Amino acid sequence: MARSLPPYAPDFMNANREYGKQSSRPHRIVIIGSGPTALGAAKRLYDLGQGKNNSVITILEELGKPGGLASSVRDDKGFLWDVGVHVVFSHYSYFDRVLNMAVPEWNYRRRASFAFMKGSDDTRRFIPYPVQNNIHVMDKIDQQKSLKGLEEITKNHSSRKPENFDEWLLQKFGEGLADVFMRKYNRKIWTVDTKEMNSAWVGERVAVPDIKEIKTKIAEVDHGKNAKDSEWGPNRFFRFPKYNGTGGIWESVARMLPSHWFRFHEKVTAIDIDQKIITVEAGTGVKTSHYSLAYDTLISTAPLDTFTSLLQSHYVSLGKMQELATQLVYTHTHIVGIGLTGQLPRILADKSWVYFPDSDSPFYRVTMFSNYSDDHVPKPGAYWSLMCEIAEPQKSSNPAYWSKENLIKESIQALVLYGFITADMVVSKHYRRLDHGYPVPSLKRDSILDTIQPWLKTKDIYSRGRFGGWKYEVANQDHSFMQGVEAVDKFLSNVPELTYPDPNRANSKKNRDRTIPLDYEFVIAHYNENLNWMKPHANHTLIYHQGNDLGPPFQFYGWERLENVGLEAHAYLVHITTYYDQLANVTVFAQGDNMRGKCHKDITRFIDSAKKGVPCILKGYNRSTWGNLAFSPRYLAHFKTHKLDRAKGTLGQMYQDLYDKQHPKGLRECGNGCFGATKQMILRHPVEFYQKALTYVSKSPNPEEAHYLEILWYHFFEQVNDSVVN
Repeated sequence: MARSLPPYAPDFMNANREYGKQSSRPHRIVIIGSGPTALGAAKRLYDLGQGKNNSVITILEELGKPGGLASSVRDDKGFLWDVGVHVVFSHYSYFDRVLNMAVPEWNYRRRASFAFMKGSDDTRRFIPYPVQNNIHVMDKIDQQKSLKGLEEITKNHSSRKPENFDEWLLQKFGEGLADVFMRKYNRKIWTVDTKEMNSAWVGERVAVPDIKEIKTKIAEVDHGKNAKDSEWGPNRFFRFPKYNGTGGIWESVARMLPSHWFRFHEKVTAIDIDQKIITVEAGTGVKTSHYSLAYDTLISTAPLDTFTSLLQSHYVSLGKMQELATQLVYTHTHIVGIGLTGQLPRILADKSWVYFPDSDSPFYRVTMFSNYSDDHVPKPGAYWSLMCEIAEPQKSSNPAYWSKENLIKESIQALVLYGFITADMVVSKHYRRLDHGYPVPSLKRDSILDTIQPWLKTKDIYSRGRFGGWKYEVANQDHSFMQGVEAVDKFLSNVPELTYPDPNRANSKKNRDRTIPLDYEFVIAHYNENLNWMKPHANHTLIYHQGNDLGPPFQFYGWERLENVGLEAHAYLVHITTYYDQLANVTVFAQGDNMRGKCHKDITRFIDSAKKGVPCILKGYNRSTWGNLAFSPRYLAHFKTHKLDRAKGTLGQMYQDLYDKQHPKGLRECGNGCFGATKQMILRHPVEFYQKALTYVSKSPNPEEAHYLEILWYHFFEQVNDSVVN
């Protein structure tokens, strides 16, 4: 009997073959746009073998290059600018893998975000973000006001579902924090009152404070001690491309795809959804022409309100959909980039970006953009840059205020007022206005989307992405990319989407249900070892980092951060249990120590050895003792930071627990914790077997049980019957 597949891990290729049987002519797939969502869809199509005899894929892009809202431009002074702040956080292994293969060099940064705000004492100060976790940095009046509100909601906790975002703020933070920061900042970024927004979008984006921890910090400050600022867990680290900005990411992803799929400078002007015909305007300036393009499935990443206005149909319901789409709320965003001479001042040098809730500046956020990469300035050390983001209401008055000239002037004046710059430092001024800046989670948003999106789907149309889907809570680059990926899996293989219909679930975990299949993979448990020896194999290597590095020294196929527990055994078992249904044909497990000890010095030898049914280099004797292990004092002296944590049970007891039977008299074992295993070898045991083994090595940094497992690896994978798994 074939083994059943888990949710979200279907037989994509088989489903793909079945899909192709439905029609003798190629399936016509058209994608509107070439930003992250469009490229996610295109990359998934490419990975699944589409675009050959089975389908024709066309990507229509109005501009001259890919990237969309995630593009970059270099000005005539040599400063590079993004379209707003884009940094790479990720909830998805598939997204990570694609970017790892597309972009060879990255900078890794620790998130250091702050709010800069005026307190009740009229003093402006930096408060580490999230503000609600760092009340101890406020002036005494704001501090006590915020604390009082938190104490009130703790005493009178409400379980009632909030009717709007303002009620949610009051329930989570109390009246004090809402007045001191929350309402002011959210009004500035969203341009609407918090009572006009829903609370469904919040999810993981807003950290809820721990009142006990806050009181402890306030007491420490009152007694003259330095209280440690709180970080926010989900996005403590981010990475950014070393060269060419965010736009360079998506230009590189586009280069991974067939160039003939792309049609640049081609604008969609109308879509007949009855006949499934798109009218396209091709060319630039006065040299344009029009043609018709037929489709079977359409993926649109254009703003939903704009897209629906292009639709034509005899369906009476179309008018209702178009009218509903006009009720979606959004902001306009102005990007003001300031290129400066000299070096970042000390007060900004350690920061990633800063939020500004007060009304004495036009911007809601300023990014220390030159901190992300030396490539952002003409000459590192001689120049630096700030990028300001300004939110304009969808319907605004006073056009003079929102003009390019005024916003640049107002931004520079505010930066001077705050003491960040002097006017004579400015050598470059960059400006761009985005008509659609932020999709506002308005009160009626979800009911509008719940009507329009299913209707579009009945017409074989998937509208996805930051504005195609209109859900800010899944509008980051990783979310947008995966919306495209999941739309493809839905219409090709009928795999349920996750990100768009269930943002909270998508944001609650690392999603590893999709991988890029490899014939062989090297899994390396790393702490602080030099990894240069793995450079020749980087495209097939997944590093599990158990140390303190922000990122890898060079780009690997995968890099995942793990808690420093369980030695290499923890990393190996995390990999097996996580990717049990998506394993490479051969997986080689090794430590980052350049194959020290009794290992093949050429790591690739483990691949052939595993295929022959031999996982590792064996010790020259069989183990016959099954108690606790005897370690020499010299060996134990190696463990200076984390002493050996002796096991409560014996090796024999662990064996009996894992196998549910008595241990054998003798046992062959690997010379060290380096070995290879085919997929069939690993699947010899159910995933529950490895999950149980993982529990033994998930608590302390150096458990004796990890040494037990080093003895058992060979036994785990020997004597495989290849007929067990097809």
